[in-house]
Amino acid sequence: MSLTYPIVLVQEDSKWWAYIPDLPGVYGSGGSEAEAKKDIIQALELYIEDIVEEGKPIPTSHIKKLGTDQIHKNTGTLPGFLAF
Repeated sequence: MSLTYPIVLVQEDSKWWAYIPDLPGVYGSGGSEAEAKKDIIQALELYIEDIVEEGKPIPTSHIKKLGTDQIHKNTGTLPGFLAF
């Protein structure tokens, strides 16, 4: 059986985080993108082992398309926000 799960990778300062949107609580981290990917794979393997032992079905991904983008808003121009 082969399952595919999209992952989200986020860099915060010198740390990378990875998570699977379909599986809340399954995440990985590392000092590089590659380390975070390796860690999320290990976390996924442990998650699947646990749910199989519990007799639960392995969830599949419901995400059909995954994209990234960024937004920017200067909150200093909104009423009630302080400008820095």
